[in-house]
Amino acid sequence: MKLLQKSLLLMLFTPLSVMAEVHPGKVLHDDANCMRCHADLGYNQPELTKMAPTDIKGLKKAVSFCDSNLNIGWFDDEKQDVVDYLNKTYYKFDH
Repeated sequence: MKLLQKSLLLMLFTPLSVMAEVHPGKVLHDDANCMRCHADLGYNQPELTKMAPTDIKGLKKAVSFCDSNLNIGWFDDEKQDVVDYLNKTYYKFDH
């Protein structure tokens, strides 16, 4: 419910030109505060051994792991949005 409220407020107070540029996975990623862990761990870093995905399937598994263990509560389509955002921004895996 909080996510829905925040999303609605974001839509109400964000100009359409800005909203068109924001990836929905980024909004979910930022709202879930993923950087509280990944600011130190980073993404797509060669020295990472834990949850270092090597393909899109591994990235989906990593996002599901975080969603489950942090009790975020994303729906499947929301997890896919986050996977898409992370892949476009950091990983660049082929689909």
